[in-house]
Amino acid sequence: MMSKTVITLIAGVLLGAGGSWLISTASQGESAPAAEVAVILPDLPEPYYTVLFENEAVRIVDHQLGTGETEPEHTHPPMVAYFVEGATVVITEADGSTWEATIPTGAFPLGDSLYWWTHSLENTGDTPLHSILVEFKGYPTEN
Repeated sequence: MMSKTVITLIAGVLLGAGGSWLISTASQGESAPAAEVAVILPDLPEPYYTVLFENEAVRIVDHQLGTGETEPEHTHPPMVAYFVEGATVVITEADGSTWEATIPTGAFPLGDSLYWWTHSLENTGDTPLHSILVEFKGYPTEN
C-alpha cells in the first residue's frame, strides 16, 4: 500500500503551491476540508476508484484493479497517472476496439492526456494494478 507521504508528495508537485496545504494537513493526519466543487466530474466505478482529494481544480483518485478483474466502462476527464504497481491490461475503447498494454511500475505517462477518455479495463496480468490519477477540471467534454 502506498504511504500517505508519497501520495501527498505527488499531489504537492502536481498542485504546486496549493498542494502545500494538502501536504501539511495530510502529514498531520487531518482530513481535507469539504470544498465547494465548481465542476462535477463523472462518477467512477466502485470499488476500483477512491477519491482521495477534490477541489475546484482537480480530483485525485486512488485506482486499484486486481488480477482477473474487469471494471465497467467509465469516463475520465483530462488527467495524469502515476502507476504505483504496474500490470498487463486489456483496454476497451468506447467504439469497442481493444488493445493490450503492459504498464510498468513507476510509469508516469506524459502523453497527450488533455482529452476525455471513455473506456473499460481488464487486468489480464499476474499483478494487481495500482495507480494514482490526477484528473483536471475545466476542460470541455468534446475531444
